[in-house]
Amino acid sequence: MNSRNVYAAFLFIATGGLLFGYSIGINGNMVTKGQLLCPDDWNGPVGSLSSVGYGQCYKLDVWSQGFLSSLTLIGATVSSAVCFGYADLLGRKLEVQIGAVLYFLGSVVAACAPMLWAIYLGFLIYGLGIGFAMHAAPVYIAEISPAEVRGTLVAAKELVIVLGMVLGYATGAIFADWHQTGWRLMGACSAAFALVMGVGTSYIPNSPRWLVLRSATPSVADADSCSETSPLLPSGVGAAKEALRWFRVEIAEDKVDAEYEAMCKDTLETLKTASQTGAIGWRALCQFPRPMIVGCGLVFLQQITGQPAVLYFATDIFKNAGFASTAAVSSLSIGLVKLLATLLTVWRVDQFGRRRLLFLGIGLMMLALVLLSISFSVRSCSEHIKNLADCPQDKIILPEPWAMMTLIALMLYVSGYQIGFGPISWLIISEVFPLSVRGSALSTAAMVNFGSNILMNTSQVALMKLLSPSGLFSCYLVFAFASFVFVSRMVPETKGRTLEEIETEMTK
Repeated sequence: MNSRNVYAAFLFIATGGLLFGYSIGINGNMVTKGQLLCPDDWNGPVGSLSSVGYGQCYKLDVWSQGFLSSLTLIGATVSSAVCFGYADLLGRKLEVQIGAVLYFLGSVVAACAPMLWAIYLGFLIYGLGIGFAMHAAPVYIAEISPAEVRGTLVAAKELVIVLGMVLGYATGAIFADWHQTGWRLMGACSAAFALVMGVGTSYIPNSPRWLVLRSATPSVADADSCSETSPLLPSGVGAAKEALRWFRVEIAEDKVDAEYEAMCKDTLETLKTASQTGAIGWRALCQFPRPMIVGCGLVFLQQITGQPAVLYFATDIFKNAGFASTAAVSSLSIGLVKLLATLLTVWRVDQFGRRRLLFLGIGLMMLALVLLSISFSVRSCSEHIKNLADCPQDKIILPEPWAMMTLIALMLYVSGYQIGFGPISWLIISEVFPLSVRGSALSTAAMVNFGSNILMNTSQVALMKLLSPSGLFSCYLVFAFASFVFVSRMVPETKGRTLEEIETEMTK
C-alpha cells in the first residue's frame, strides 16, 4: 500500500518525540557538576533562586537536583491532565501544534534565563509541550496508519525518541568542556526542531477518525448505519473523507470508501454505547476495565523497572562505575545501542508480534539487572575513605573486568527496554482503547506514565545513596519479574488486526 503521505505526516508528528528524547539525553549533561551545578573546586559566584548572572553556577542538594530534572515531567503530567478533558475537542493536530509552541518557548526561556527560578520555569514550559505532543502522537499515528504498517509506525515513534536521546547525548559530549555555559547551548538547540515541528504540522490534515467522531450529531443514538445522513454532519463527513483520501493517496477509490465505512460504523457503535450508558470522563473509562488495566499497567511497569531513571542520570551512573573522565561519551554509546535495538523492533514488530517482543525485552532487562547488581557491589575508592558514598566520583574505581561488565550490562539493559517496553507499550495503548474514549484514555495512561516517571527521577539520587546502586538495581530486578508475569497474564496480541477488530475483542 502506498503510504507516502502517512510517512510525511509521521515525520512532523514524531518530531515531538525527538524533542522529548533530546531532553532526556541532555538532562544528565546539564544537571551535573561543571555545568548547571558547581564543581567541587569552584571558587566563582554561587547562585541562589533569584540571583541574577550568567557566570554563576548552583549548589543543589539531591532532592533539588531530582526536582529540577523532573520539572519537564511535572509539566508533561499537567498538560496530560488538560488533554484528558479537552483532547477530543482540540484534535490530535492542534495538540501537536500547541506542543511545538511550548517546546520553543521552554527551550528559549531556559537557555536565556539569568536566574534559577526562570530556568525552572523554562523546564516546566518545555514539559507542558512534552505532554501535548506525546499524548497526540501515538493516537494520531495509529489512526492514520494502514493496519499492515501501524505497528511499524507507532514503534518508529519510539525510534525517533531514541534518536533524540542520541542527539542529546552527542550534544552533551560536544559541550561537556564548555563549563557553566555548555548547558545553555544544549537547551537552545531544541528551539530549531520545535520550529520545524510547528510549521510542518500545519500542512497535514486532521485524523479522519477524529473528524468522524467530531461530526456526530445527537441523533447518533438512533442511527443504524453510516449511509444515513442524520448521524453525521455533512461538513464533517466531507472533511473526514478528504483527509482519508490524502493519507491513502494512489489507493483505489472503492478501497478508500470501504475503509471509511468501516471506520464510520465503528464510531457510531462506540458513540451509541456511550450515549446509552450516559457515562463521561472517568466514568466512561470505567466502562472498559481491561484496556485500562493493560494500558496503565504497561506504562507504570515501564517506569518502575528503572530504565527512564537510568537514562536521565546516565552520566552520573558512569561516574559511579569509575568512568568519570569519559562519562558523557559513554552515555552517547548507550544512546547508539538504544537506537540499534529500536531499529530491530521497528523492522520486525509486525512480523514477531507485540507479546513476543515484550517477553524478549523484559528477559534481557532481567539478565542485565543481575549483572549490574553484582558489578556495582565490587566498587572501591582509590583514596582511604571507608564510606564509598563519601568518595568523589572521579576516585571511584572498579576492577577492569567489572568496569567493562558494567558497560556491557547497561547496553544490554537499554537494548531490552527498546526491544520491549519502549516501543511496544505505547503501540498497544494506541490500539486497545475504543475511539469514543481514546483521547481521555491516552491522557490517563500519559499521566500514569509521567507521574511514575517523576517519582523515579526525584527519588533516583536519594535511593542510590540510601540503597547503593547495587541495591537499587536489585529492586528494579524484582519489578522486571513482576512485569514479565503481568504481560503473560494480561496483554493481548494485536498484530495484523484493524483497530475495529481489536476494540471488539477488548470490550467483550
